[in-house]
Amino acid sequence: MTNHGMANQRMKKIGYVIPTFPVLSETFIGVEMRAMMRKGHDVQPFAFAGTEHYQPADHALVARCQYIPTTLSAGALRHLVNMASTHKFLTEQQGFSYFSLLKQGAILAELARRAGCDHLHAHFAWHSAATAIVAAKLLGISVSLVGHGADIYAAPEDLNSKLNHIDFGCAVTQDMMRHLQTRTSTRIHYVACGLEPSHYPPLNPDWVPGKDFLFIGRLVEKKGIDTLVEAFARLPTTTALDIVGDGPLMPGLQRTLQERGLTRQIRLLGAQNADWLREHAGDYKALVAPFCIAANGDRDTGPLVIKEAMGLGLPVITSDLAGCNEILDPQSGLQVPMQNASALAQMMAQVLGQPFTALSPLRTQAYQRVFDLYNADLHAGRLSCLVEGA
Repeated sequence: MTNHGMANQRMKKIGYVIPTFPVLSETFIGVEMRAMMRKGHDVQPFAFAGTEHYQPADHALVARCQYIPTTLSAGALRHLVNMASTHKFLTEQQGFSYFSLLKQGAILAELARRAGCDHLHAHFAWHSAATAIVAAKLLGISVSLVGHGADIYAAPEDLNSKLNHIDFGCAVTQDMMRHLQTRTSTRIHYVACGLEPSHYPPLNPDWVPGKDFLFIGRLVEKKGIDTLVEAFARLPTTTALDIVGDGPLMPGLQRTLQERGLTRQIRLLGAQNADWLREHAGDYKALVAPFCIAANGDRDTGPLVIKEAMGLGLPVITSDLAGCNEILDPQSGLQVPMQNASALAQMMAQVLGQPFTALSPLRTQAYQRVFDLYNADLHAGRLSCLVEGA
């Protein structure tokens, strides 16, 4: 085909299959869908559930999202004539019953057919991926999945089977890509969660932070909040920390702050959307994000909050988690060993003890690095080529 002919060819319409959409903390899904639309793809989000709170930037995607029902329509029933194409995959699934997964797949297949989808792309290697695989097989179209964290390391569900029944897989870090590739002959590709540069202002050279430290993230074990509180307690009593986020560890955190007399120094600001960080990032001297590996193996992979901080000129103090090692180098961020409160306290004290102008080279390098390596359009270009070739 000539280049002129390829330019006129319609690009594949992608059905995004997502466990829950929208989710306030999962900004990466909306970012990716918008980037794929800029590449020329039409996208159709499908989700099993929704929430009331989400990023303002996701409003248009929320309006077009279709929620997967639980009842079979006449149209969905017609897809069961192709059930032989799904039999092997269905028999390999331990996390779902044969017929319940077939039913879900048929329902999604009909939604995707009506929407004119040519490819299904599932975020998270859980039931969203299993349902997408069944639906794609019933329709005779291509399918892919992207792993994120808990779905790969903490609670994988029939992961090898899913990897063996997709056209290609995506990993959000190179470390995860290598891990997944050992489990399958299906090609696994690195497609990171990126940033939309147009949503970020130029780096402010007149940065004069008036506050000390910021933590932002869901309050769960893998975020290292216990290590952060332990480290903070070793700093001068004039030091301040704002914690933005909510989650299951909130009640325990509140008790700990009361018991240790830290309620005046540490403010709990609750969950906020991405606009809050863009508005307030310049107020703080550093983001502190002491990620760790939870007891069940769960971990952050390529934490988006670090990338967002870099894009907003907010210096980062974090851990040596593999995903953080990929994002940062010694010139663009400050890292300490995981779950080492003493080392974290020393690094925080070091930042406190120097003039904020000493952090200017780090801010400049971080800003350039994040948009060089994690531009959402760059990674959408990779994904677009994979979808078109599937």
